[in-house]
Amino acid sequence: MSYHEKGYHRVDRIVTTLLDGRTVAKGVTTQLVVAGDVYITVTVPNLNFIEEVLHIEVYTDPSCAIENGFGNKNIVENVVGITIAGLAEGTTITLEIIAIGV
Repeated sequence: MSYHEKGYHRVDRIVTTLLDGRTVAKGVTTQLVVAGDVYITVTVPNLNFIEEVLHIEVYTDPSCAIENGFGNKNIVENVVGITIAGLAEGTTITLEIIAIGV
């Protein structure tokens, strides 16, 4: 079974620690979509403060296109909130955030 099949890529973890002491870490959350637009929060537990979001990855089940893209993105301490529009009702969405901070 491969790394991706076992689901190891979908867990909160530290990606790397930089020489200046900052950390690159990942937070993951899964949510069932009840309406077309959904506001999702992702906590990056290995960080106390997020300086910047480096990458956002979205997985949907069943597979569907995100028609209207991302909306507002808010960062408060180690939590990232983001609006995703245009999803079908009943879709399960998994959101992975890679961020840099301390």
